[in-house]
Amino acid sequence: MFRAGLLALFTAMLVLSGGLVGQDTKPKDEKKDPPVKAKEPPVKVKGTLPANWGKIGLTETQVQDIYKIRNKANDEITKLKAKIAELETTRDKDSKAVLTPEQKKRLEDILTGKDK
Repeated sequence: MFRAGLLALFTAMLVLSGGLVGQDTKPKDEKKDPPVKAKEPPVKVKGTLPANWGKIGLTETQVQDIYKIRNKANDEITKLKAKIAELETTRDKDSKAVLTPEQKKRLEDILTGKDK
């Protein structure tokens, strides 16, 4: 009988306390103001310095300016290299279009090493 009473008490406590776990005590209409952030430091640019430039006592501002200059130039260089590769491909394709089928076959044999 003692076990049955203890089991009933435990079950009642479990049922009654189950609703309390998920209750929100804050009113739903309360709007939170976004936290005020301290003034963020400027974003640091990443990059590389030319060889030995790190040894000449550059200020952080100079380093950041050099990074910006080099990154901008590197972006342009990358675009130009892609354009050069495109032009070379077009050049080679157009040049091969001038050849006769026999010349194309002979060139292919020479390039693959089958012509000895």
